[in-house]
Amino acid sequence: MMYQISTMDLIKSLKKLNKEYLFFAPVETESNFQYQKFLPGSWKEKDWFFIPFRTPQPLKSFFYAPIEKIASYPKNKNSDSNQFKRVILGPKACDLHALKIIDQVYAGKEYPDPFYVKARQEQIIISTDCLEPNENCYCTLMNCQPYPKRDFDLNLSLTNNIYLIEIGTDRGKELLNKYFQGLKEASDSLILEREKNRERVQEQVQKQNQKYSYVQTHQEAIEKHLKTDIWQDLSKTCVECGTCTQICPTCHCFLLYDQPVENHYERIKVWDSCFFAGYSRMAGGLTPRLQLADRFKNRFYHKFDSFVTNFGMEACTGCGRCVEGCMGKIDLREVLLELEKRVILKESLDIE
Repeated sequence: MMYQISTMDLIKSLKKLNKEYLFFAPVETESNFQYQKFLPGSWKEKDWFFIPFRTPQPLKSFFYAPIEKIASYPKNKNSDSNQFKRVILGPKACDLHALKIIDQVYAGKEYPDPFYVKARQEQIIISTDCLEPNENCYCTLMNCQPYPKRDFDLNLSLTNNIYLIEIGTDRGKELLNKYFQGLKEASDSLILEREKNRERVQEQVQKQNQKYSYVQTHQEAIEKHLKTDIWQDLSKTCVECGTCTQICPTCHCFLLYDQPVENHYERIKVWDSCFFAGYSRMAGGLTPRLQLADRFKNRFYHKFDSFVTNFGMEACTGCGRCVEGCMGKIDLREVLLELEKRVILKESLDIE
């Protein structure tokens, strides 16, 4: 069942929802769109903004923070207090798909992260369709699309100044019944218009990525270059800043360290990056990936080879944040294309 709602009724419903929930909703800034925190009861009509494409901030930051305390010892009985009763409004399909990728690591059966699992269970996601692609978006190259199909509680689609609401979970249905007003069953014409809008945006993404036509799988291309020196060329403009891994919605590496605080110690978890020289440092100071080219190769190997082998999916959703944020102007799409080109050239010339 899909419903339609006017802008005015939607705003009233969201304000009603915000009376009981902490809100994270996107707002427009001078240069882009950013999530802003709204305490219960503080979200206003002027704050409403349906963003056309994903924010620079990845959705993963709401499920495991860039820095967080995960333990203290001796244990502080008054500590603990991750509060997850909140609504995240506006995520796009690339970020929702990214959470499914991270689930393989942080919510797996063998070693689940209790903080992440709790956040996934308790936080509410109201996703939205993309209205247009960012110039760096390439979700269609990664078997994704610019509109959510699943993994949301509710999804909003803007069609002819009317919002269509799709229910994704039982919790979403409960929210709709409790907080939303002015709902009507969506008309066939609006549903058809939504599909046309989705097809239009998808075609725009495909058009701006039409030069990236891959013949082989990324895994095949990378495996054929694991022992070549191509990585030195591909990484020559990298400055090792780690931006690409920090804003990537699927990168999930972390570092643990302990620090003294008054009369106890705290264990802190922070995001790490495989581009940092100390990332894989071992006891005695040995660093197996001392060269930047090796660390650069490792990132692509992990995303498009080992993750595929272990979990059956690539660890990339085509959000384009890494392209947008790279100070070295490195484009992931170009890297993958160059890897394949050199494989085809080598095979055509039968060079060993």
